[in-house]
Amino acid sequence: MPDVPGRDSRGGPDREWFQKEKQRIEDEIREEMQEAVSNVHILNQNMEHLNDVGQEVVNISSVWVEFLRQVTASSEKTR
Repeated sequence: MPDVPGRDSRGGPDREWFQKEKQRIEDEIREEMQEAVSNVHILNQNMEHLNDVGQEVVNISSVWVEFLRQVTASSEKTR
């Protein structure tokens, strides 16, 4: 919870309080932005891993499709 501001000669909040509050808010924003960047980096890594796994599935699928074509072709030749 922020400190209660002191008062200047006109009765308004003093400049020092505003500077401290500004710094606190900037620090909070900086921390949140760093966390967001870190989370985006993690998401990017997970997407890359997902893409790699998907490519492996495509490769395995291609091998099976070719195998089935050859098995089907050889069984049709024996008929």
